[in-house]
Amino acid sequence: MREPLVNVKGDVGMRASRGAVTFGFGLLALLGLLVLATGVAGATSKRTVIAYGSERGGPVRVHVYGQAPGVRRVLPSRSPGMDVEPSWSPNGRYLAIATSDATGQDFDIAVAAANGSSRRKITEGPAWDEEPAWSPDGKWIAFASDRTGNFEIFVVRPNGTGLKQLTSNQCEDTEPSWSPDSSRLVFTSRRGGFPHLWTMNANGSGERKFLKTLSSAPDWSPDGQTIAYVDEQGDDTEIATVGVDGSNPTQLTDNSNIADASPAWSPDGSLIAFSSDRDGDSDIFQMRPDGSAVHVLTSGVWQDDSPAWRP
Repeated sequence: MREPLVNVKGDVGMRASRGAVTFGFGLLALLGLLVLATGVAGATSKRTVIAYGSERGGPVRVHVYGQAPGVRRVLPSRSPGMDVEPSWSPNGRYLAIATSDATGQDFDIAVAAANGSSRRKITEGPAWDEEPAWSPDGKWIAFASDRTGNFEIFVVRPNGTGLKQLTSNQCEDTEPSWSPDSSRLVFTSRRGGFPHLWTMNANGSGERKFLKTLSSAPDWSPDGQTIAYVDEQGDDTEIATVGVDGSNPTQLTDNSNIADASPAWSPDGSLIAFSSDRDGDSDIFQMRPDGSAVHVLTSGVWQDDSPAWRP
């Protein structure tokens, strides 16, 4: 799958190549946080604050955006490398992020307050840990790691204790997303050589292929009824939704040779944020769950990716 920023697994995301950082982004500056309560283009979401990864202003950092024009801040960071793939705690007071070393060759999961303070790593070591996803009950952070030699799904408590491996096979399992009741996970698996969506129970049992079509980057809706995902169509990737029972797959975007990626539901389920390179670089957009009222939230020559709404 084509990614707007950096290739790690061949999936969309703001990550560095394991062999060499192909970025050319330099070093970072990060953003804090702002709350805004207005809708755009006829679509509304009561508490619109979105964290995302961006290279704007220097190396890649996590930025936090409110919908007022020009209102965005960078989370301060002492990391010499990149900060990417933010995930909010259910109370909106903390962020889990994937943070790299200076070379971009080793990522760990870190937790910080919403303003960037009190930051600490909850995983460490030579393994590549990425794509944190905070469970809605606040008890676990799921993430993908190659610490066993192959990317698998793990969970760890927000204080860094209780590490558990959930998947174990010869193909990459990545991009975990929780059900609203924290009882299940949907994730991307390359079993068979191509990305498909799979589901499992929160303890790793009951694994099953969820979609037979090429698909990745799932995000479970707040009401638990729908999963947004990326419909893989070669260089043309689109945002789609499907019922949790596998019914009614619906393509929401339709742009030839454009990478639409990283769908993320708003807390009230009224909007889906996503990244897209339709303007020539990767920006953050939002739309209604039926694909209407598409509106750009960030723009410019920078690469913005992996949006995450504050609860």
